[in-house]
Amino acid sequence: MATAAAVSGLLPIVGQQSEERSRDLVLKTSSNELVFAVVGHVGSGTGYIAKALAGLLEDPSICGEPFGVHILKARSVIEAWARKRNKPLPNSNAPRTLKSVEILQDYGDEMRGEKTASGHEDHGAVARALVLEIRKARAKSMGLADTAPLPVELDRKRRAYIIDSLRHPEEANLLRRLYQDAFVQIGIVCEESKRRARLGKKYVDAGTENANKFMRRDEDASEKNGQHVGDTFYLSDFFIDNTADRKNPDGSSNRDWTINDELSRLIKLLIGKELVRPFMSETAMHIAHSAKLRSACLSRQVGAAIIDREGQLIATGTNEVPKAGGGVYGEQFEDDNTPVEGRCALMDDPNDRYCRNSQQQNKIIQELIEDVPELKVLPNERKAKLEVELRDTRIGQLLEFSRAVHAEMDAILSAARDGASVVGGRMFVTTFPCHYCARHLVAAGIDEVQYIEPYPKSQALDLHHDSIEPEKVGSWIPPSKITGDENPPIRKKVLFHPFSGVAPRLYGKVFTKDRSLKDKITGKMQIGDPEWGDSWVVMSKSYVELEAKLTDEPVNPTEA
Repeated sequence: MATAAAVSGLLPIVGQQSEERSRDLVLKTSSNELVFAVVGHVGSGTGYIAKALAGLLEDPSICGEPFGVHILKARSVIEAWARKRNKPLPNSNAPRTLKSVEILQDYGDEMRGEKTASGHEDHGAVARALVLEIRKARAKSMGLADTAPLPVELDRKRRAYIIDSLRHPEEANLLRRLYQDAFVQIGIVCEESKRRARLGKKYVDAGTENANKFMRRDEDASEKNGQHVGDTFYLSDFFIDNTADRKNPDGSSNRDWTINDELSRLIKLLIGKELVRPFMSETAMHIAHSAKLRSACLSRQVGAAIIDREGQLIATGTNEVPKAGGGVYGEQFEDDNTPVEGRCALMDDPNDRYCRNSQQQNKIIQELIEDVPELKVLPNERKAKLEVELRDTRIGQLLEFSRAVHAEMDAILSAARDGASVVGGRMFVTTFPCHYCARHLVAAGIDEVQYIEPYPKSQALDLHHDSIEPEKVGSWIPPSKITGDENPPIRKKVLFHPFSGVAPRLYGKVFTKDRSLKDKITGKMQIGDPEWGDSWVVMSKSYVELEAKLTDEPVNPTEA
């Protein structure tokens, strides 16, 4: 144990005068850099969005002090990886084909599947290579050699790095953990038919069959180290719709093209020099996200919110086990004496805490193996392997044995118990509805559904294509507004489409008042600076380095 004398020599005395204020020391270690990553399915236009974002970040009228911008392409680091291994690359002078892109997809998969020294695949390998490119870009802009050892003392100049684009969730997770609040992921929404058409124009071999196969691989490859853009997309902080073309067929500007306006709004939200408030849709999705956090489901958390056409909240829902008397298990006040906890994860008996849906799937698989004579005679080792293989089939996608009421249904039932009509309402749900919920949403009279996460198990679009519209084609009119007088007649369909705007993960950060908005004497609006710096910065020093700086003297572990 250290003596009192030794401790007094190691740590600063409380109240000891410091040369700088604590706040100043902290602010001096904050960087002035942002790292953006663009994510979108093939044909969504990630490259164009990256360039548009770069132009706006360099514009003083948008940012005040402009950013020094560097666009970094995932394609470039994959090509560099391939060259080091003497792998042939597509001929850049030949006509552009899907086949040439598939070669790079293969290399990206190999890069993520390459074993590390520990014997594990690194699915964040592409993003890791992009981190090196960020280091090089920073060193070059600071006048340092590419091989300069890092970390370096940053000069606190404004810089932005834009990555085009991410294809795997681990890439997004790595960058977010590394750059923390300075990392902003932009998800590009684009209707499937538009993406297919763009592929057809860009690649000479992009016929319907080839394009569909290419798009499926991009969305969700069968291999874990493959491209999983669908799962990466929903991790975004901001969603932007790039379905509309910039120009009309006659060359005139398309008023539905709002990319620059939407990106400008994102920048203004991050910089905080203008007062920007949320749209109704952003608030509704934030409420849905808050509702999902109540769920203790062992499979996934889902939240839903229904608003009327004026934006008033009708009801919320979460996926959870139903409770006698109405509603689902969940929150309660501290003084409530609920005698039984019925959620799977919180059963009184620890041995009773399991997913009933998974249990029933396993029973079906086991019964199938025992009931089919050709399978029953297999060795036990082969049977065990077959059980795993069958779980990867559609048997493993069965939904009907879950005890939970789905979030969408919980919201509709909550509205019904309160006597509130949902006809003409808009539902915001964190995950694409399953086919069970979809048919009830249609029957309940919901006009529109917006979602973030994909749900591959859902057969909603196949089973209810007559009632559900997956794309906002032409002048879509809500079913509840159709009178029968429209010419030409418009089919009564419920619109299911991806959410765009500020994602729930970013909502609190950009819409929280973190600075003074008025002059205290005159009351005139006057936006100040946040006392402890912008919310999007990341520290250039580790917390242990900052501890040492704040406490003036290093701790010597050898003294006792």
